[in-house]
Amino acid sequence: MDILIRTAEGQEAQPFLLWDSVWDGATHQADWALADGDDLNVGGLRARSALETAVVLALFTDRRVRDDHPLRKYADADHRGWWGDGVDVRADLGEEPLGSLLWLLERAALTEDVPRWAKAMAEEALMPLLRQGAASRIDVEASARAPDNRLDLMVRLYGADGQKIYDRRFEIVWSQMLR
Repeated sequence: MDILIRTAEGQEAQPFLLWDSVWDGATHQADWALADGDDLNVGGLRARSALETAVVLALFTDRRVRDDHPLRKYADADHRGWWGDGVDVRADLGEEPLGSLLWLLERAALTEDVPRWAKAMAEEALMPLLRQGAASRIDVEASARAPDNRLDLMVRLYGADGQKIYDRRFEIVWSQMLR
């Protein structure tokens, strides 16, 4: 007879975390994973999934919306934006504001225009990865699932040799963002 050990039996499922983070089951929160003795950045953040972390930060950090943006109406009085962009963005070093405008689509009705906007917003947010040489090509697909009132976002990155280095579908994150 085989004995099966189920370590998580009777516990809530842990969320699917895409970046270098750790889940605290007691508080039901995620936090950045700190580097340990195996990392070069001891005392800093762990960076074993650097590309994954960069993509998630680029897509799901709220970029500040300009007053003349066509979807500005969905922002109401909240222009959002990441506080760090006001501290130190060095254009002379090629730095630019972090994040995307995907958050504007939270209040938008799921029309045929929404996937086009989501694709354009995701591509814009991921462009620094091209400019910095982390990827040589980015492919983004966005598709609406009207019956589920859901927008899926597929992101693929390719290296200099043309090989796929990143392939992720964001439907779970999107449905959580809309709640």
